[in-house]
Amino acid sequence: MIPTHVGFLGAASYESVSCVTANFQAFVTDLSHEDLDVEENLQEMVELIFKRAVKKPDSAAVFAELCQHLSEVEFQSLSDWSASVSFRSLLVKHCQAEFMKNLDKEGIHQKSGSCLKPVQDVRVIDRLREEQQNTKPSGRFLNMLRFIGELFLSKVLAEKSMHCCIRRLLQKGDGPSLEGLCQLLQMIQQDLEVVTEKEVMDTYYNQLDHMAEKGKRAPRLSLLLRETVDARKMAYSTPH
Repeated sequence: MIPTHVGFLGAASYESVSCVTANFQAFVTDLSHEDLDVEENLQEMVELIFKRAVKKPDSAAVFAELCQHLSEVEFQSLSDWSASVSFRSLLVKHCQAEFMKNLDKEGIHQKSGSCLKPVQDVRVIDRLREEQQNTKPSGRFLNMLRFIGELFLSKVLAEKSMHCCIRRLLQKGDGPSLEGLCQLLQMIQQDLEVVTEKEVMDTYYNQLDHMAEKGKRAPRLSLLLRETVDARKMAYSTPH
């Protein structure tokens, strides 16, 4: 269903992005006819592709390839003649904003309000903390991380963006964040190792290894953490 408002790109472009996986080459050709030399149009294209990629995770790699084709689109900003506007820069900013927004939404958050007092019972606090550690992530959160991973594999996003995501997920350290991190690392580990110092990667996996051993993790999450750590060990032990 086409939204009532699809902005500058129009209904035809919305339909094209929706069916991009069915005829990728034709869609890339059609892009040459789009008016993408205006910042608002380019921003709208970024948001539309991101939305569709998250909604259709099985096609995330195709949408990432599309972004790779569009990453060369760049023109001078009309608002600032000393700066340029590019599809890649707009996409990076959008990915950062969506990552932080969805990360904040995940997990269990205590409700706030003037009539609600902070939880004082230590047992209640412990129970809430344990629930947050073992909560499953939303499908949208995992789909978003999958697309971000595909963008890195397609060389649209740089390794710096991946390290930022990894550190944020480790820092939050609850169930949804760790499960999302495991999915992301299982996708990008081999490619990220190539451009990252071994000591940095060791630090990430040592933290996961430690978390897998902690007793308050749900068995499902502990197993996923262990599988992620073991997958890297197996990759190193496999002769090349």
